[in-house]
Amino acid sequence: MNISIIFISYLFVLGLQIYLTKSLVCSLFCFLVSLQHIKNFQMTISYPVRSWLLLVPLIPSIFVTIFVLYHLLISRALRKALNNHVIILLVSCGLIEELTDVSWYIHFYRTGTVLSSTSGFCYSWVLFSSILFASISILMAWASMERHILVFNPNWVATKTKRFFFHYLPLSICILWPTIFYLLMLLILPCNVPFNYNKRLCNRYTCVTNIPWASLFDSIAHYILPAFVTVIFSVALLARVLYSRYRIRGRIDWRNYKKMAGQLLPISALYILLQLPPMTMYAAYSAGLPRTVATSYYSDSIFFNYWVILFTPFASAVSLPELGKKCRKCFLFWQRRRAVAPESLTMTRIKIVQLAAVSPIIR
Repeated sequence: MNISIIFISYLFVLGLQIYLTKSLVCSLFCFLVSLQHIKNFQMTISYPVRSWLLLVPLIPSIFVTIFVLYHLLISRALRKALNNHVIILLVSCGLIEELTDVSWYIHFYRTGTVLSSTSGFCYSWVLFSSILFASISILMAWASMERHILVFNPNWVATKTKRFFFHYLPLSICILWPTIFYLLMLLILPCNVPFNYNKRLCNRYTCVTNIPWASLFDSIAHYILPAFVTVIFSVALLARVLYSRYRIRGRIDWRNYKKMAGQLLPISALYILLQLPPMTMYAAYSAGLPRTVATSYYSDSIFFNYWVILFTPFASAVSLPELGKKCRKCFLFWQRRRAVAPESLTMTRIKIVQLAAVSPIIR
């Protein structure tokens, strides 16, 4: 009975998603067409400013990413918890993205040319950028759906077989599918687009966008659909948690369920704010909107899409209550050491003075 209810609710959410996607694309199309008549509609960010907007959050993001990964991997309990596996994969892919794609973008925006004017580097850049970005988007979409299973239907992952089909297999597909797709599109299929070392990704991503069916599939499967799935299922998760807590108040302990639900919501908020606008634009372009409409807005919104990767470690750190407790313990221990050190020094000085006063009497 519960499975049928969940299945029907998922079908309803998917239907609502398709309807909302169509409505958003149509309304966006009308809005952007009206912008064509506004000659001064410009919001292009210069390349030097873009390099700084990536560099400033990059350095603390790398440190926080390493700290979050260390916190999740060092503890056997946290490492084995099913709700942490997708977070570990998200943060790990984000770290590789930061060390490769984001760092190479910073150099490109600062100098106007790619880091190395070789075909090998160009292939590496476009593969790292495409595979990692799509994997992170699909992982986030699956995380928003899997959280419903972990919170409301834990019996779906109660056995090894169920865990394989409902947990480990989807996580593997989220990584393997983008890898296979982009290797096929960028390396195996022939592409006559020449290398351009003065353009992003050496202009190699046009090997995907120049093929109509591949461009449409790529935009829907890897960017548009994951963005809307993340938004809808995250909002639905919050609503289900609040309603279930109100309906069965006091009958079960909701601390663990609230922890699993709250772990994903800060990350989902990043995707709603930063990824949904450019992916809606991408959907409009894929549906037939001329790419000359609002080009500057789309370019800038795609650029800020990288902030999702840069700020995901901070959202992950905020959503981990054990990490906050550990940080507070370290901070309190450091304060206690500072408070104890002067006291011990004072007691030592008092003893020295007392001994100095007693020594003449002994003599």
